[in-house]
Amino acid sequence: MFQNSVAVPNDLEAILKLEMDYFNSVLSISEKVVKQVETLPISVLTEMVDYRKEWIEKIQKLESRRKEIDKGTRNETADSYMKTISKLASKLVKIDDKIYKNLESRKLQYVEQSAAIAGQARYSRKQAQNENKASKINIIRE
Repeated sequence: MFQNSVAVPNDLEAILKLEMDYFNSVLSISEKVVKQVETLPISVLTEMVDYRKEWIEKIQKLESRRKEIDKGTRNETADSYMKTISKLASKLVKIDDKIYKNLESRKLQYVEQSAAIAGQARYSRKQAQNENKASKINIIRE
């Protein structure tokens, strides 16, 4: 689906088209993941985030090159690419928000469960200690 290295073109329109293609690919994968975000294991979500991070870095390289050669005199095609890229980026931000909210919710749930288990363990230890003390006192009294 993606190339491993970014061959950055020198033409503004070519850079924008490549950037738009990368955004579309990342968005496509992200949309599939966000539909299943509730049921996917954390490991799959983490893998997806790492995968996307690599492609975002490639997009950033394209952005850097675009800024170097963009003199502000764009034609309609370049402007159209810029608008499309902006919309795609906005969609990605919304998807990221959903994914990270789900991850945060899972994290809080895990912490709460861990705290409950730790609390139960502490309570059980105290109960056992109290029973041991009570039996020692009874032995001494007899």
